[in-house]
Amino acid sequence: MNYRAAFWFPIGLLVTLAGLSLWLQYAVQAPHNGGTYNRKHIADYIVENFHATRTDVSGQPENTLIARKAEHFLDNDTTQLELPDFTAFDKQNGAVNIKSAHGSVSSKGDIIIFTGNVVLVRDLHDAQGPLTLTTQYLKAIPKQHLMLTDRPVRVQGKKIDIHAGALQLNSQTRELLLTHHVKAHYEPIH
Repeated sequence: MNYRAAFWFPIGLLVTLAGLSLWLQYAVQAPHNGGTYNRKHIADYIVENFHATRTDVSGQPENTLIARKAEHFLDNDTTQLELPDFTAFDKQNGAVNIKSAHGSVSSKGDIIIFTGNVVLVRDLHDAQGPLTLTTQYLKAIPKQHLMLTDRPVRVQGKKIDIHAGALQLNSQTRELLLTHHVKAHYEPIH
């Protein structure tokens, strides 16, 4: 019987297992980078048929956000949306509705970014009637009643058709600021 092989085989096996365990530990854990962990951009939860409503202190809805799918990402604490549909309610100035192909909500929920075939409809309770805004990118800050874009935008309404390179809309004050190569066709409303 070969006693050397019987002696070294278990020791070799233990060294191999220890090496594999050490390799597995480093393969599973994220490497340290300046004291913070490097995390992958992986959804920690997914919600199908997402629906959220924000209310004021009296319980009346301020706005709603609906999406076919919402995916939350832990690494940057954002939520990605598929087919988002956002509506901000205002009894005096009418509702503002925004739809797009994709969207994202910031970590604090105070900024919503809409991308891909963005359509904003501002329903006014006056002679102007509704305004429709179309673009490929729109940033909404609901608490400030602001909608912003630095991309080409088209605004259409009753007897109005405007093209611009950028836009800022305040739905509460009803101010519309258009900049960058503005072209407008406007007919007075009688």
